Amino acid sequence: MFKDEIKDKFGIKSAVFPYVVTVTSGKTMISGVKKVLSAKEDEIAISVSSCVVRVSGKGLEIVEIGGGDAYVKGEIYGVNFEK
Repeated sequence: MFKDEIKDKFGIKSAVFPYVVTVTSGKTMISGVKKVLSAKEDEIAISVSSCVVRVSGKGLEIVEIGGGDAYVKGEIYGVNFEK
């Protein structure tokens, strides 16, 4: 499906994505979540397999989490990845 299309476009041969971040208008979905490190109104930090994903913005909240997925909503300004 969507992941297969990405793998084809970028020539990725591995069968597994360690994590996936999807950003849409006002919502972010992060899969491969290991742990929520912090959740503030202006920044949410989530640990995934090989880095920390930081979502910055205004009025942020985790609206659902479970099964390795986290859904964040609010006014999203940026997504950064830290090793």
